[in-house]
Amino acid sequence: MKIHYTVSMDEPGTHYFRVVMTLEGLRGAVPSDLMKLAMPVWTPGSYLVREFARNVLELDVVDGSGNEVHAQKEAKDSWGVELRGSDKLVVTYRVYAFRHNTNQSYLDSDHAIINGASVFLYLGGHQSHPVTVEIVPHPGWKVVTTGLEPLTQGGWTFAAPNYDVLIDSPIEVGNQHVHSFEVQGVKHEVSIFAPKPIDEATFVADIKKIVEHTIPIYGEVPYPRYVFLVDFTDQGYDGLEHLNSTHCIASYYMMEPPGEYRQMLSLFSHEFFHAWNVKRMRPKALGPFDYSVENYTKSLWIAEGLTSYYEDIILRRAGIVSVPEYLDFLCGDINQIKSFPSSRWQSPQESSFDAWIKFYRQDENTPNVSASYYRQGAVVGTLLDLEIRRSTGSGKTLDDVLRTIYRETYREGRGFTDEEFELACSEISHGSTDEIFSRYVRGRDEIDFQRYLGYAGLMMQPKTTFEVSEGFLGVKVKPSPGLTVTHRLFGSPAEVADISAGDEIIAVDGLRMDGPKLSFYIANRRPGSEVSVIFAREGVIRQTTARLTAKQALEYRVQKKESASAEEKDLFRSWTLSEWDAPLQYQEHRTSPARTRQLDYL
Repeated sequence: MKIHYTVSMDEPGTHYFRVVMTLEGLRGAVPSDLMKLAMPVWTPGSYLVREFARNVLELDVVDGSGNEVHAQKEAKDSWGVELRGSDKLVVTYRVYAFRHNTNQSYLDSDHAIINGASVFLYLGGHQSHPVTVEIVPHPGWKVVTTGLEPLTQGGWTFAAPNYDVLIDSPIEVGNQHVHSFEVQGVKHEVSIFAPKPIDEATFVADIKKIVEHTIPIYGEVPYPRYVFLVDFTDQGYDGLEHLNSTHCIASYYMMEPPGEYRQMLSLFSHEFFHAWNVKRMRPKALGPFDYSVENYTKSLWIAEGLTSYYEDIILRRAGIVSVPEYLDFLCGDINQIKSFPSSRWQSPQESSFDAWIKFYRQDENTPNVSASYYRQGAVVGTLLDLEIRRSTGSGKTLDDVLRTIYRETYREGRGFTDEEFELACSEISHGSTDEIFSRYVRGRDEIDFQRYLGYAGLMMQPKTTFEVSEGFLGVKVKPSPGLTVTHRLFGSPAEVADISAGDEIIAVDGLRMDGPKLSFYIANRRPGSEVSVIFAREGVIRQTTARLTAKQALEYRVQKKESASAEEKDLFRSWTLSEWDAPLQYQEHRTSPARTRQLDYL
């Protein structure tokens, strides 16, 4: 049986792809006279049911003679097609594509991005069958970039060994600039779409450094070629991993301020690291995929969180960021965990399992109850690496755990279990990581950061100390329309006073409020004082009294201890690749969207 797709984009301004799916050799390959065509409801790496079938329009089916074949929508994601002895079917449909993110597809007059799960139907029961796809570009578009291999040199028809690989290989079409370099004899391409000029040479050089310092962690290059698909826009910060490529979106404004630029590079470091962690060394539940339902796992803190740890340490190893910059990245994760109550309700394993219903479906209560397995895993990765280094005299690191799991599971053609990962850590650390798993991975204990940072002669100190007189209500507000409460923290004065998300704050203590006035007024009330709040809920004016508490010193920074042992100094050197005597000279810079802590609570 042959399965072939043709994707054309004749009218990009409509944002519709035209897809023709041709199936030949159906007799004998399909056991019954009724076959099923389906569209995935989610895409690997983005754990949310997105219902891609909702974007399918005008699905028509004809046989090899051009006769119409009956196709009936049977479920939200599938169609039943009556074969009636047909050996060949041609399925034609259109797909709306106007979501500029990395889990869906995009088409406009400048370029096209095809993320396969949102474009390609599959034949039920035949996802393992080889496929081919031909790209028919809009006139004037000369470049196609993808991790798929072309059937002919420079051609626009590509082959995939199965449906999984097809949808795991995004395709960009347009006039993007494609750069290339080699590392260990393997070609790496960087495809850049940018509506305004950027410093492409510096960016590509830094991507190469990331590649050079990631490969040694696992000790092998597992792909024949790798492609970075990079879209620079006026806003955005998003990335998605694939088997031998990644698609990333970032703001071109982040290319210029040095601090933001280096933080932006962590996105590319993160997605490239996934070429090993997730795409090959994977939790058992993440493959083979069932595209019709959620695929649950408790290991996203490993798959995504440990990758978040390595995204930064790789930049340090590559010399892209300084030690103070790296430690500030770490504190960004620590600050986020310490700022909100969500970690007391969700352990890293629990937040991983609930990703489908919580992390990707954030609302006004998210900061209270939904922890980020990205941030939790990054912090736990730090603890594990420091504990392994301490217990082995810096003879072993977290790298050794990853290599062990990679060798014993991926190379054996299977995924790993939570128990296997914990055991590998325990064996390499001589049992000293057991407490981390019991208290901070399965459990919800408050992390003893001072203990683990102390292994490297470091300590955590408040970066910003608020005066004791600064009052705190515990809300985040949006200034328009009105002064609307968007979030309310658990256990805050606002919660006690029955001020909820969605309420519009009108006045405090008889004074009409706007955003700056409210922030100034609350901050200048003493903790313990009462304020009278007039607000509107569903158009009805209400009044309440709130007793303010003290605003906490929530933002921290890492400093060196006044006295550190020789062992602690040695661990610091091996971990940060820096001499102990070098001073930690911090520079202030705005954090990237991925690290923004919501300090703007009143």
